Amino acid sequence: MKITSVAKEHSFINLFRAIAAFWVLTAHCMIWGGWYGLPLPSAKIAVDLFMLISGYLMAASAISRQEKEPLNKLNSWLRFYNRRFFRIAPAYYVSLILAVLAGEYFLNGYILLQALNPVLWGEGGVYDPSRIEYTPTNILLHISFLFGLHPQWSFSTFLPDWSLSLEMQFYFVFPMLMLLMLRMGYIKIAVLVCAISIPSGLAINQYAHYYEPSLLLFKLQYFIAGILIYSITSTKKRPYSRLAMLFCALGLVSFETQYGKELIVEPAILFSMVWLGWLERKNKTPKILSKLMNSRLVRMASNLSYGVYLTHGFFIAAFGYLVTNQPILLQLTPMERVGVMFIFVTVMAYTAGYMMYRWIEIPGIKLGRFFNKKWLAHGCKA
Repeated sequence: MKITSVAKEHSFINLFRAIAAFWVLTAHCMIWGGWYGLPLPSAKIAVDLFMLISGYLMAASAISRQEKEPLNKLNSWLRFYNRRFFRIAPAYYVSLILAVLAGEYFLNGYILLQALNPVLWGEGGVYDPSRIEYTPTNILLHISFLFGLHPQWSFSTFLPDWSLSLEMQFYFVFPMLMLLMLRMGYIKIAVLVCAISIPSGLAINQYAHYYEPSLLLFKLQYFIAGILIYSITSTKKRPYSRLAMLFCALGLVSFETQYGKELIVEPAILFSMVWLGWLERKNKTPKILSKLMNSRLVRMASNLSYGVYLTHGFFIAAFGYLVTNQPILLQLTPMERVGVMFIFVTVMAYTAGYMMYRWIEIPGIKLGRFFNKKWLAHGCKA
Protein backbone atom coordinates (compact mmCIF):
# COMPACT_ATOMS: atom_id res chain seq x y z
CA MET A 1 0.00 0.00 0.00
CA LYS A 2 1.45 3.36 -1.03
CA ILE A 3 0.90 6.82 0.37
CA THR A 4 1.75 9.79 -1.81
CA SER A 5 3.67 12.37 0.21
CA VAL A 6 6.08 15.22 -0.15
CA ALA A 7 8.86 13.01 1.18
CA LYS A 8 8.62 10.71 -1.85
CA GLU A 9 9.62 13.59 -4.12
CA HIS A 10 13.01 13.80 -2.42
CA SER A 11 14.82 10.46 -2.60
CA PHE A 12 17.87 11.63 -0.68
CA ILE A 13 15.64 12.40 2.31
CA ASN A 14 14.49 8.76 2.32
CA LEU A 15 18.12 7.71 2.59
CA PHE A 16 18.88 9.99 5.53
CA ARG A 17 15.69 9.06 7.35
CA ALA A 18 16.49 5.36 6.98
CA ILE A 19 20.01 5.98 8.23
CA ALA A 20 18.82 7.99 11.24
CA ALA A 21 16.49 5.25 12.53
CA PHE A 22 19.08 2.52 12.02
CA TRP A 23 21.70 4.68 13.69
CA VAL A 24 19.55 5.19 16.81
CA LEU A 25 18.76 1.47 17.04
CA THR A 26 22.42 0.45 16.66
CA ALA A 27 23.71 2.99 19.18
CA HIS A 28 21.10 1.99 21.77
CA CYS A 29 21.97 -1.69 21.35
CA MET A 30 25.62 -0.92 22.05
CA ILE A 31 24.78 1.32 25.01
CA TRP A 32 22.42 -1.13 26.72
CA GLY A 33 24.43 -4.17 25.66
CA GLY A 34 27.49 -2.83 27.44
CA TRP A 35 29.89 -2.56 24.50
CA TYR A 36 30.31 0.59 22.39
CA GLY A 37 33.19 -0.69 20.31
CA LEU A 38 32.17 0.82 16.97
CA PRO A 39 33.04 4.46 16.22
CA LEU A 40 29.38 5.37 15.82
CA PRO A 41 28.57 8.95 16.89
CA SER A 42 26.02 9.62 19.61
CA ALA A 43 22.41 8.59 18.98
CA LYS A 44 21.41 12.16 19.86
CA ILE A 45 23.10 13.33 16.66
CA ALA A 46 20.85 10.93 14.77
CA VAL A 47 17.86 12.56 16.48
CA ASP A 48 19.20 15.95 15.37
CA LEU A 49 19.25 14.51 11.86
CA PHE A 50 15.54 13.73 12.21
CA MET A 51 15.03 17.41 13.07
CA LEU A 52 16.89 18.53 9.95
CA ILE A 53 14.70 16.20 7.92
CA SER A 54 11.56 17.52 9.60
CA GLY A 55 12.46 21.12 8.85
CA TYR A 56 13.18 20.21 5.24
CA LEU A 57 9.94 18.30 4.74
CA MET A 58 7.73 20.90 6.41
CA ALA A 59 9.20 23.59 4.16
CA ALA A 60 8.75 21.37 1.10
CA SER A 61 5.14 20.67 2.07
CA ALA A 62 4.35 24.34 2.69
CA ILE A 63 5.84 25.46 -0.63
CA SER A 64 4.10 22.72 -2.61
CA ARG A 65 0.75 23.72 -1.09
CA GLN A 66 1.14 27.51 -1.34
CA GLU A 67 -1.62 28.00 -3.89
CA LYS A 68 -4.24 25.81 -2.20
CA GLU A 69 -3.16 26.53 1.37
CA PRO A 70 -1.61 30.01 1.62
CA LEU A 71 0.05 30.52 4.97
CA ASN A 72 -1.70 33.86 5.51
CA LYS A 73 -4.99 31.96 6.00
CA LEU A 74 -5.93 30.54 9.39
CA ASN A 75 -7.60 27.58 7.75
CA SER A 76 -4.30 26.60 6.16
CA TRP A 77 -2.71 26.51 9.60
CA LEU A 78 -5.53 24.31 10.90
CA ARG A 79 -5.11 21.90 8.02
CA PHE A 80 -1.38 21.75 8.66
CA TYR A 81 -1.87 21.06 12.38
CA ASN A 82 -4.44 18.39 11.61
CA ARG A 83 -2.15 16.59 9.14
CA ARG A 84 0.78 16.62 11.53
CA PHE A 85 -1.25 15.42 14.52
CA PHE A 86 -2.63 12.43 12.66
CA ARG A 87 0.81 11.65 11.25
CA ILE A 88 2.53 11.60 14.64
CA ALA A 89 -0.06 10.84 17.33
CA PRO A 90 -1.65 7.46 16.39
CA ALA A 91 1.58 5.44 16.38
CA TYR A 92 2.88 7.27 19.43
CA TYR A 93 -0.30 6.65 21.40
CA VAL A 94 -0.05 2.94 20.66
CA SER A 95 3.54 2.93 21.94
CA LEU A 96 2.53 4.90 25.02
CA ILE A 97 -0.32 2.49 25.78
CA LEU A 98 2.05 -0.47 25.44
CA ALA A 99 4.59 1.16 27.75
CA VAL A 100 1.96 1.87 30.40
CA LEU A 101 0.26 -1.53 30.22
CA ALA A 102 3.57 -3.42 30.24
CA GLY A 103 5.28 -0.88 32.48
CA GLU A 104 6.62 -3.30 35.08
CA TYR A 105 8.11 -5.65 32.49
CA PHE A 106 9.23 -2.88 30.16
CA LEU A 107 11.20 -1.04 32.84
CA ASN A 108 12.49 -4.19 34.51
CA GLY A 109 14.06 -5.32 31.24
CA TYR A 110 16.29 -2.26 31.34
CA ILE A 111 17.06 -2.85 35.02
CA LEU A 112 18.25 -6.35 34.15
CA LEU A 113 20.55 -4.98 31.45
CA GLN A 114 21.95 -2.38 33.81
CA ALA A 115 22.68 -5.12 36.35
CA LEU A 116 25.11 -6.65 33.85
CA ASN A 117 27.20 -3.45 34.03
CA PRO A 118 26.59 -1.96 37.50
CA VAL A 119 29.80 0.08 37.45
CA LEU A 120 28.83 1.71 34.16
CA TRP A 121 25.33 2.68 35.25
CA GLY A 122 25.73 3.29 38.97
CA GLU A 123 22.66 4.32 40.94
CA GLY A 124 20.06 6.89 40.00
CA GLY A 125 20.59 9.24 37.09
CA VAL A 126 18.61 10.14 33.99
CA TYR A 127 18.37 6.58 32.71
CA ASP A 128 17.37 4.90 35.97
CA PRO A 129 14.17 2.95 35.14
CA SER A 130 13.17 2.81 38.79
CA ARG A 131 12.40 6.55 38.83
CA ILE A 132 9.69 6.17 36.15
CA GLU A 133 6.08 6.22 37.36
CA TYR A 134 3.16 6.10 34.97
CA THR A 135 0.95 8.42 37.00
CA PRO A 136 -2.24 10.00 35.56
CA THR A 137 -0.45 13.36 35.36
CA ASN A 138 2.47 11.81 33.49
CA ILE A 139 0.18 10.04 31.04
CA LEU A 140 -2.04 13.06 30.39
CA LEU A 141 0.97 15.28 29.74
CA HIS A 142 2.25 12.78 27.19
CA ILE A 143 -1.13 12.46 25.49
CA SER A 144 -1.13 16.24 25.07
CA PHE A 145 2.57 16.31 24.00
CA LEU A 146 3.10 19.09 26.56
CA PHE A 147 5.47 16.99 28.67
CA GLY A 148 8.53 18.34 26.89
CA LEU A 149 7.91 21.84 28.20
CA HIS A 150 8.68 20.85 31.79
CA PRO A 151 12.03 19.48 33.06
CA GLN A 152 10.45 16.89 35.34
CA TRP A 153 8.50 15.22 32.54
CA SER A 154 10.97 15.61 29.68
CA PHE A 155 12.00 11.93 29.94
CA SER A 156 9.45 10.18 32.10
CA THR A 157 8.16 7.16 30.16
CA PHE A 158 11.45 5.57 29.03
CA LEU A 159 10.24 5.88 25.45
CA PRO A 160 12.35 7.98 23.04
CA ASP A 161 9.47 10.45 22.96
CA TRP A 162 11.20 13.64 24.08
CA SER A 163 11.90 14.39 20.43
CA LEU A 164 8.19 14.03 19.61
CA SER A 165 7.31 16.85 21.98
CA LEU A 166 9.98 18.88 20.17
CA GLU A 167 8.34 18.02 16.86
CA MET A 168 4.93 19.16 18.07
CA GLN A 169 6.38 22.40 19.43
CA PHE A 170 8.03 22.99 16.07
CA TYR A 171 4.79 22.28 14.21
CA PHE A 172 3.04 24.83 16.41
CA VAL A 173 5.39 27.67 15.41
CA PHE A 174 6.14 26.51 11.85
CA PRO A 175 3.32 28.26 9.91
CA MET A 176 4.25 31.65 11.35
CA LEU A 177 7.99 30.94 10.99
CA MET A 178 7.61 29.93 7.35
CA LEU A 179 5.32 32.85 6.58
CA LEU A 180 7.91 35.28 7.97
CA MET A 181 10.69 33.59 5.99
CA LEU A 182 8.74 33.87 2.74
CA ARG A 183 7.98 37.54 3.36
CA MET A 184 11.23 38.78 4.93
CA GLY A 185 13.86 36.31 3.75
CA TYR A 186 15.11 32.95 4.97
CA ILE A 187 18.46 34.12 6.35
CA LYS A 188 17.13 37.23 8.08
CA ILE A 189 14.47 35.31 10.00
CA ALA A 190 16.77 32.35 10.67
CA VAL A 191 19.41 34.58 12.22
CA LEU A 192 16.87 36.68 14.14
CA VAL A 193 14.98 33.70 15.59
CA CYS A 194 18.10 31.74 16.49
CA ALA A 195 19.75 34.84 18.00
CA ILE A 196 16.86 34.73 20.47
CA SER A 197 16.31 31.00 20.85
CA ILE A 198 19.90 29.78 21.31
CA PRO A 199 20.89 32.19 24.13
CA SER A 200 17.46 31.68 25.73
CA GLY A 201 17.92 27.92 25.63
CA LEU A 202 21.39 28.17 27.13
CA ALA A 203 20.11 30.45 29.90
CA ILE A 204 17.21 28.13 30.73
CA ASN A 205 19.58 25.17 30.79
CA GLN A 206 21.61 26.89 33.51
CA TYR A 207 18.65 26.98 35.90
CA ALA A 208 16.40 24.08 34.91
CA HIS A 209 17.59 20.47 34.66
CA TYR A 210 15.90 18.84 31.68
CA TYR A 211 16.47 15.08 31.55
CA GLU A 212 16.46 15.42 27.77
CA PRO A 213 16.58 18.54 25.54
CA SER A 214 12.83 18.44 24.94
CA LEU A 215 12.22 22.22 24.90
CA LEU A 216 12.11 23.76 21.44
CA LEU A 217 14.47 26.57 22.45
CA PHE A 218 17.20 23.93 22.84
CA LYS A 219 16.86 22.57 19.31
CA LEU A 220 15.01 25.06 17.11
CA GLN A 221 18.19 25.79 15.15
CA TYR A 222 18.18 22.26 13.69
CA PHE A 223 14.64 22.57 12.35
CA ILE A 224 15.50 25.96 10.87
CA ALA A 225 18.67 24.53 9.32
CA GLY A 226 16.45 21.90 7.68
CA ILE A 227 14.28 24.65 6.21
CA LEU A 228 17.42 26.31 4.85
CA ILE A 229 18.53 23.03 3.27
CA TYR A 230 15.23 22.95 1.39
CA SER A 231 15.63 26.53 0.20
CA ILE A 232 19.21 25.87 -0.94
CA THR A 233 18.40 22.73 -2.90
CA SER A 234 14.86 23.27 -4.14
CA THR A 235 14.21 26.96 -4.80
CA LYS A 236 15.46 29.31 -7.49
CA LYS A 237 18.01 31.43 -5.67
CA ARG A 238 21.13 33.18 -6.90
CA PRO A 239 24.41 31.34 -6.19
CA TYR A 240 25.55 33.84 -3.56
CA SER A 241 22.18 33.53 -1.77
CA ARG A 242 22.53 29.75 -1.67
CA LEU A 243 26.08 30.05 -0.38
CA ALA A 244 24.99 32.48 2.34
CA MET A 245 22.19 30.13 3.41
CA LEU A 246 24.62 27.21 3.44
CA PHE A 247 27.02 29.03 5.77
CA CYS A 248 24.09 30.10 7.93
CA ALA A 249 22.82 26.50 8.20
CA LEU A 250 26.30 25.18 8.97
CA GLY A 251 26.64 27.77 11.72
CA LEU A 252 23.29 26.82 13.25
CA VAL A 253 24.27 23.16 13.68
CA SER A 254 27.66 24.01 15.16
CA PHE A 255 26.53 25.38 18.52
CA GLU A 256 26.29 22.13 20.47
CA THR A 257 29.01 21.88 23.08
CA GLN A 258 27.96 18.51 24.48
CA TYR A 259 29.21 16.55 21.46
CA GLY A 260 32.88 17.31 21.95
CA LYS A 261 34.97 15.82 19.13
CA GLU A 262 31.78 14.64 17.44
CA LEU A 263 30.73 18.23 16.76
CA ILE A 264 32.09 17.94 13.21
CA VAL A 265 29.52 15.23 12.45
CA GLU A 266 26.55 17.64 12.33
CA PRO A 267 28.04 20.03 9.71
CA ALA A 268 29.24 17.03 7.70
CA ILE A 269 25.72 15.57 7.63
CA LEU A 270 24.21 18.90 6.65
CA PHE A 271 26.74 19.43 3.87
CA SER A 272 26.03 15.90 2.60
CA MET A 273 22.29 16.60 2.54
CA VAL A 274 22.82 19.80 0.58
CA TRP A 275 25.15 18.08 -1.87
CA LEU A 276 22.82 15.14 -2.51
CA GLY A 277 19.77 17.39 -2.68
CA TRP A 278 21.47 19.63 -5.21
CA LEU A 279 22.57 16.67 -7.34
CA GLU A 280 19.06 15.26 -7.25
CA ARG A 281 17.52 18.54 -8.33
CA LYS A 282 19.93 18.77 -11.26
CA ASN A 283 19.46 15.07 -12.14
CA LYS A 284 23.20 14.55 -11.70
CA THR A 285 23.16 12.00 -8.89
CA PRO A 286 25.74 9.26 -9.58
CA LYS A 287 24.00 6.11 -10.77
CA ILE A 288 25.12 4.00 -7.83
CA LEU A 289 23.76 6.57 -5.37
CA SER A 290 20.57 7.04 -7.35
CA LYS A 291 19.92 3.31 -7.38
CA LEU A 292 20.52 3.15 -3.64
CA MET A 293 18.26 6.10 -2.79
CA ASN A 294 15.47 4.85 -5.03
CA SER A 295 15.77 1.20 -4.04
CA ARG A 296 12.87 -0.62 -2.41
CA LEU A 297 15.06 -1.31 0.62
CA VAL A 298 15.77 2.37 1.31
CA ARG A 299 12.17 3.44 0.65
CA MET A 300 10.88 0.73 2.96
CA ALA A 301 13.44 1.53 5.66
CA SER A 302 12.42 5.19 5.40
CA ASN A 303 8.73 4.35 5.70
CA LEU A 304 9.40 2.16 8.73
CA SER A 305 11.76 4.61 10.45
CA TYR A 306 9.14 6.15 12.74
CA GLY A 307 7.83 2.79 13.89
CA VAL A 308 11.35 1.49 14.44
CA TYR A 309 12.23 4.59 16.44
CA LEU A 310 9.18 4.14 18.67
CA THR A 311 9.35 0.38 19.21
CA HIS A 312 13.00 -0.65 19.31
CA GLY A 313 13.21 0.10 23.03
CA PHE A 314 10.61 -2.56 23.81
CA PHE A 315 12.82 -5.21 22.24
CA ILE A 316 15.94 -3.95 23.99
CA ALA A 317 14.01 -4.42 27.24
CA ALA A 318 12.87 -7.88 26.10
CA PHE A 319 16.48 -8.84 25.46
CA GLY A 320 17.17 -8.04 29.09
CA TYR A 321 14.96 -10.99 30.04
CA LEU A 322 16.47 -13.22 27.37
CA VAL A 323 20.07 -12.61 28.37
CA THR A 324 19.45 -13.11 32.10
CA ASN A 325 17.47 -16.32 31.62
CA GLN A 326 19.77 -17.98 29.10
CA PRO A 327 23.14 -19.09 30.57
CA ILE A 328 24.63 -19.33 27.10
CA LEU A 329 23.98 -15.61 26.54
CA LEU A 330 25.45 -14.70 29.91
CA GLN A 331 28.66 -16.44 28.94
CA LEU A 332 29.13 -14.28 25.86
CA THR A 333 31.62 -11.43 25.82
CA PRO A 334 30.08 -7.93 25.78
CA MET A 335 30.86 -7.60 22.07
CA GLU A 336 29.22 -10.95 21.27
CA ARG A 337 26.24 -10.10 23.45
CA VAL A 338 25.73 -6.81 21.63
CA GLY A 339 25.94 -8.66 18.31
CA VAL A 340 23.17 -11.07 19.32
CA MET A 341 21.15 -8.21 20.78
CA PHE A 342 21.52 -6.17 17.60
CA ILE A 343 20.22 -9.01 15.41
CA PHE A 344 17.29 -9.68 17.75
CA VAL A 345 16.30 -6.02 18.14
CA THR A 346 16.74 -5.23 14.44
CA VAL A 347 14.55 -8.12 13.25
CA MET A 348 11.85 -7.46 15.84
CA ALA A 349 11.85 -3.65 15.55
CA TYR A 350 11.60 -3.61 11.76
CA THR A 351 8.86 -6.24 11.88
CA ALA A 352 6.97 -4.15 14.43
CA GLY A 353 7.73 -1.03 12.40
CA TYR A 354 6.16 -2.62 9.33
CA MET A 355 3.01 -3.55 11.23
CA MET A 356 2.80 -0.09 12.75
CA TYR A 357 3.27 1.60 9.38
CA ARG A 358 0.73 -0.61 7.62
CA TRP A 359 -1.97 -0.76 10.28
CA ILE A 360 -1.56 2.46 12.27
CA GLU A 361 0.43 5.12 10.43
CA ILE A 362 -1.24 4.79 7.01
CA PRO A 363 -4.78 4.73 8.49
CA GLY A 364 -3.80 7.73 10.62
CA ILE A 365 -2.64 9.66 7.55
CA LYS A 366 -5.89 8.80 5.77
CA LEU A 367 -7.92 9.87 8.78
CA GLY A 368 -6.16 13.23 8.83
CA ARG A 369 -6.93 13.69 5.15
CA PHE A 370 -10.55 12.76 5.75
CA PHE A 371 -10.94 15.41 8.47
CA ASN A 372 -9.23 18.02 6.29
CA LYS A 373 -11.52 17.20 3.39
CA LYS A 374 -14.66 16.89 5.49
CA TRP A 375 -14.36 19.88 7.83
CA LEU A 376 -11.51 22.12 6.76
CA ALA A 377 -11.63 22.14 2.96
CA HIS A 378 -14.12 24.96 2.48
CA GLY A 379 -12.04 27.76 3.93
CA CYS A 380 -8.88 26.92 1.96
CA LYS A 381 -9.95 28.20 -1.42
CA ALA A 382 -7.81 31.19 -2.28
